[in-house]
Amino acid sequence: MNRPTLAGRGVVVSGADRPAGAAIARNLAAAGAAVVCTGSDAGALGELVRVLHADGSRAAVYVGDPAAPALVEMLAELFEPPD
Repeated sequence: MNRPTLAGRGVVVSGADRPAGAAIARNLAAAGAAVVCTGSDAGALGELVRVLHADGSRAAVYVGDPAAPALVEMLAELFEPPD
């Protein structure tokens, strides 16, 4: 069975500092998506992103209001083609 691919896509996972959100972020990253992990626990988000990076995924942490313009800027940077 072929797994769907999300290569070239980006997602924002709110609540990624909690177990269910972290599991969603890991599954989306495994499918090839670039993931921005949001929540209020910077330590938990940082650890999750370290794990995603170790697995070769593109990921970033955003602590703050997910409706803020700074999140849009982060997404734009994350989706710049790698060198």
